[in-house]
Parts: sequence; structure tokens; C-alpha cells
Amino acid sequence: MKKTSLLLLAVSLAALLIPEAHAQTRRELKVMEYYVYKGDTIYVDELPPAVIHPRQTMSKREWRQYYKRVHNFSKSYPYAVLVARVIKETDSIFVADHYTKRQEEKYLNKMKEDLLKDFDPIFRKLTLRQGLMMIRLIDRECGQTPYYILKHYLGGTTAGFWQGVAKVFKGNLKQPYDKFGEDKDLEELVGYWQRGEFDDLYWMIFGQPRPATPFPKRFADYKI
Repeated sequence: MKKTSLLLLAVSLAALLIPEAHAQTRRELKVMEYYVYKGDTIYVDELPPAVIHPRQTMSKREWRQYYKRVHNFSKSYPYAVLVARVIKETDSIFVADHYTKRQEEKYLNKMKEDLLKDFDPIFRKLTLRQGLMMIRLIDRECGQTPYYILKHYLGGTTAGFWQGVAKVFKGNLKQPYDKFGEDKDLEELVGYWQRGEFDDLYWMIFGQPRPATPFPKRFADYKI
């Protein structure tokens, strides 16, 4: 029941995805700077700063909790980024194509059906904690609470229903992501990911590479 409810909630949010989401993104190529000194070519590049968080004072229990948080984050964050990136584009697409309210509802309902088929086997493998973490991270990535997203796109009744479901699981869809407070630990892991250091952190903790995130076939070329 818990996993089914989380699945439906995630898909309600993910229903805002657009078909263009799975198009392969272009990568910008960066040419390394160089200069010539007395006939020698010297290449110059700027390395991102490495941030070290001392954890020597953590107890064994706190370390176990940290390991679990890192593991759950590795499962949740790629899906949060996928959903949130495309949510940001939805409004502009509806405006550009001059969708009426009726057309928007028809479009989103069709997308929900398609996404249920695509993501059902994937989201059912997420734990309750991973699903709730993903919802928090969607808020972080798009700057909108899950409640606002649901209300804006799917109506107040739907948003109210899922707020009730979230409370059963001790969640709150109206509560904004707080990177300086409740979500400080998640924000630290986001920082690792954005600096390209998360895979090293994962290896250091678990002694093996971070498993690849499985996306449905039509999103296989989408890079996170």
C-alpha cells in the first residue's frame, strides 16, 4: 500500500514530463587554455575545490544512518533531477502551443498513463524512505513544493488528496525544502553530486561503483 501510494504520487508529479525530455542533451565542449613558454606548451586549467566534511566524532549509529542516507540519495536524486528539469519547461510549452485548459488536462492524463507503464517496475523497487526523499529533492530542484505543483497542474482536489496521503507517512507536501535546516544533510549530498564527487564518496563508503540508474527505454539517452 505504501509503495503503491508513493508510486502514484511520483507519477502524478512526473506526469508533467514532456516528450522532448528523452532527447539527447548537447554537451558543451571546453577547450583547455594554454600558453607557450620558451618553446614549451603549458596547459592551464582550474580545478574545482574539494570540500572535506570531518566526521570523526560520529557514533557508529550516526555512521549507519549516514551510509543509508548516501545509498537512498543515490537511488532518489537522478529521478528527482529528471522530473524537475522537465517540470520547468512545461509552462512554456503549454504557452507556446496555446494549449487550452482542456487540452492541458487531456495531455497530462495521457502522459500519466504512459509514465505508469514506464516507471511502474522502477518505482516499485524504491523504498518508502527513498520515495519520500525523491519528493523532497524534486522540490529542491524546481523550487516549488510538491503541493504547489500538483495544485497548479492537476487541481486542488488532487493536491489535497496527496497531502492527506503524505501526512499518513509523516510527510508534508506543503513544506518547502530547507537547505539550511531540515534538509541540510541532503543539501550536502547534492553538493557532492554537483561537484562530481559523489561517485568517489559512494566508492569510499561501499567499496564498489555506484550502480547506474535505470531509466525507461525512451529516456535512456537522457543524461543526469
